[in-house]
Amino acid sequence: MVNLRNRAILITSDASHIEMEKAHWFRHQEQNYLIVDKSDMMHNLAVLITLILSATRVSGYYTLTGDTRMVKGKVDEAFNYKTTLPGNYAYFISGIHNISLEHGDCSSPFFTCKYNLVDDTTMTVHMEGYMSWGLKWVTFFGADLVPISVVFFVDDIWNDLAGGSIQPQYSVPLIVSAKGLHTVSITSCSIFSTTAKLTLSLDRNNVMYYSTETKNLTDKRAEFPQLLNVEIRNILLHKVATVTIEKKHDIDFYSCKTGNYYITHTIDWTF
Repeated sequence: MVNLRNRAILITSDASHIEMEKAHWFRHQEQNYLIVDKSDMMHNLAVLITLILSATRVSGYYTLTGDTRMVKGKVDEAFNYKTTLPGNYAYFISGIHNISLEHGDCSSPFFTCKYNLVDDTTMTVHMEGYMSWGLKWVTFFGADLVPISVVFFVDDIWNDLAGGSIQPQYSVPLIVSAKGLHTVSITSCSIFSTTAKLTLSLDRNNVMYYSTETKNLTDKRAEFPQLLNVEIRNILLHKVATVTIEKKHDIDFYSCKTGNYYITHTIDWTF
């Protein structure tokens, strides 16, 4: 005779064992799911971060490693120069030549030139040619954009001493690497004349903060806290503007103008 009580106990024990096995299996599956889910989450997060960084590099203006916006070489020596501009520039002036940027081409009598508009914040420019005494300034202009100049030193010297002209040899490099610095001091411009009038501006959209070229003196220095000090002095037949600034954006722009001469410093606080 089968002991029903013992059988009931056995059945109950088997059922409990099965339930325990099921619970163990579900916990194991849940852990596997969580591991896979967390792994997927980390992978997706890594992809997202990569996309964000890539978007930042593409959509935000950047400078090129080693670029100083200064080209040096012996006369008739070949040069190959690349730079970036902070926006959609329309033309440049070099000596008597006014060259429009059209359909990717910006060539002049002195060099071949190609450009690419990456987005509304960045244009790349590539110039190739031969060093010549007639090639000194290449200044790019765009609507509501800070003028950007590239200067050429033939035989590693600057020999243009025209009265009232900017002497860039006292201001280079024109791209300043400022990573890790709290402040930067630049010779914004040195003009070969003690009576020269000038205009100082800042930011990508070329906001004027000081000018003696206007009918009345314009002095808005107090409106821009990033301007720690601005000095304009006469030094050995030159009018010299020296500016000390602190960071406002990752990349800042400070420009000086006198007559038809323009010079701009790009301060890159990221490298």
